[in-house]
Parts: sequence; C-alpha cells; structure tokens
Amino acid sequence: MRNDNKKSPLLWGLLLSYGDKNMDIITLSVPRKARIICISDIHGCYSAFDALLKKCGYDNGSDYLFILGDLVEKGKENIAVIRKVMELCQSPNVICIKGNNDTMCVRMAFSDSREKFLSRLDNRPFNCYIEMAQELGLAKEDFEKRFEESREKVNKAFEAELSFMSSLPLAIETEEHIFIHAGIENRPDWQNTSERFALTEPWYFNKEHQADKIVVCGHYPTYNFEAANNTNLPIIDKDKKIICIDGGAATKGAGQLNAFIINRSKDVYGYETVFEPLHPRKTVKRSVTDSRKPIYVNWESHELTVMGKQKDFLEVKINQTGETGLIHENRCGYWDEKLHGWTYLDAFLSVSAGESFAIADETEEYFFGIAENGQVGFVPKSCFD
Repeated sequence: MRNDNKKSPLLWGLLLSYGDKNMDIITLSVPRKARIICISDIHGCYSAFDALLKKCGYDNGSDYLFILGDLVEKGKENIAVIRKVMELCQSPNVICIKGNNDTMCVRMAFSDSREKFLSRLDNRPFNCYIEMAQELGLAKEDFEKRFEESREKVNKAFEAELSFMSSLPLAIETEEHIFIHAGIENRPDWQNTSERFALTEPWYFNKEHQADKIVVCGHYPTYNFEAANNTNLPIIDKDKKIICIDGGAATKGAGQLNAFIINRSKDVYGYETVFEPLHPRKTVKRSVTDSRKPIYVNWESHELTVMGKQKDFLEVKINQTGETGLIHENRCGYWDEKLHGWTYLDAFLSVSAGESFAIADETEEYFFGIAENGQVGFVPKSCFD
C-alpha cells in the first residue's frame, strides 16, 4: 500500500501556471461523408498511437483526424510522437491542438527559470525535454552546471519540434462540435475561455457549458468518472453536450488510447470507439464468471476505511457512501492522512475463452488489466493455463 502523506497525485498538474489569454480557435466545415477521428492524451505512447491509427483504418485522404493535446509526458516515446504528429499535420485534414503537458515542455525550453526547470525534473525525472537532452548526451547534471548553454543546445537541435508545439491552437470548432483539451468555461461567449481553463480544468464531465454545440475533450481520464462504468472508454452526456475521450494512456494503472470516431449520416451523428491498450496481451484459455459488480471509487474525494484483509486485497468501506468491497494494496494509498483508492472496489472480471486480455500488472493469483470489452480489473491467472 502506497504511503504519501505530503501531496495528492493532482498536485503536479497544479504546479503549472498559465496566462489569461483567450483561445486560438480553428474553425472549419467538415464534409458530410467524412469521418472525424478524435484522439487525445497520447502521452508519449508512440507504439500504441501508431497501432491505433491502423486499427481504426485511418485514411489520410478521406478522414479528418483531430488530436486533442498532450502529445507528450509520462510515456517514453515523446520525440517519436511529436514527429509523427508533425508528419500527419502536413495534411489539411489533420489538426492538433495543445494540452497542458505540451505547454510544460515548451516552457522548459523557453521560459522556465533555472530553479523552475530543475524543480520539474525533481518531480518528473524523465520527461519530454530531458528525452530531447538525452538524445544529445545531456543529463540533469549538465543543466545544473551549465543551464543556459545546455538548454540552447537542446532548443537548437529540436527547433522544429518545439516550434510546432509552441504554435498549436487551443480549440477546433465544426458545425456541431467544439474540440478542446480540458473544457470550455460556462459562459455564453465560450470563445473567451481562458487558456488556463482550456488546458487544465479537472473533472469537466461533471460540469456544464452554455455553448450550443457538443464539447469533445480529453485531459481527465474517463476512468475517473462513474459514467465510465469501470472502463477507460469515452463517455457521453447528451443532456449537457459533453463527451470525454481520454483513455488514461500512461497515466492510469491500466490505460489505453481511444479513437473516438464521429460519423454523420444526413443530419444524424453516430459515434463509435476503437481502443488500443498499452500493455501486452494474453489469450484467455478458460472462461470465468464473477458475479461481483465493481463499485465506483472517486480517487480524489472518497476516503476509505480498512475493515480487514484477504491476502493482497484490503476489505474497505467508502466513508462517503458506506459501500464495501475489496481493493488491492497497490491500488490505494494515503495522503492528508486519509486512505484513497485508484481503482473500483470488487473489480473482478468475467472473461471468455479465446478473448485477449491486456496485462498491466499482476499479483500472486491474479492479472490486472483490460478485457476485450474494455472492463478494467482482475482475472485469475488460472484462466490462462
């Protein structure tokens, strides 16, 4: 069980500061028969991104591809992702907007003080900018000793990549949709949403807006919300006109990349999802059925009380709801002297022989990962013998 009484996982995101400038919006009309493929929060996961484009049958001649920010950070293939997106954006049908993590990399390159720069590396020893530095044989120690000289070397060598991320717009507007990284403010003139809100607003699916269009956003993994139903799949609120598509790639214990596809037949929009797990797959050999229903845990506001223990699983109660269930020791931890959980309780899955299962972690008796139907949880290892 993780123990960190000093800060919550949200703190690093709050360390970023943003200006109050209004949005740079790309407005365009999409042909009626064209698909719009939306992908957000790639987070340096090039292999999964490339596989996802192939899986959804992306056609650069007829499809529109919208990438909703956070190309980088947390994954290990940041430079490859940037270069792939730059290549894709040579097509007029491909538009990429910026995310908060892209902005962080740009700030490390051009505006951070030495102290701020080094503090970012203390919080995240491997990030996009240090990956660029490592390509040149530079390490953190070089920035500590020769900060401006080392940064100038990186900025010169990666001028094209850094310029590309610096110039990204904040939003895309089409006939019926607004595409943005985090969300738009709840105001009639949504076009005046601040950059800070557009890039960093958390829990947006629980909020509202006044635009007459459907807002499609990433930034906050859908798994955080009860509506995701113990999956990383996109979630839709038709009444509030909000769609969240972030699959938690490189940010959740079992994450994936989602391609959220918008089709239009006459004046009716249809949605479908193709997803690509980040983890290696294993074929289920023996079916198993588990009747337990996963119980939603809000990682930020729900506090847990330990009632007992079953091997590696804790028996806990959610203080705010009174619900009880099992959570693995590695899926919960302390901050503010309170125990919080990062997965659903009783997340034990039913799977059928022949299905593939993406394995993110394991215990003595279980694999933890993503089933073919998108459910996230534990499956007995005996199913794979």
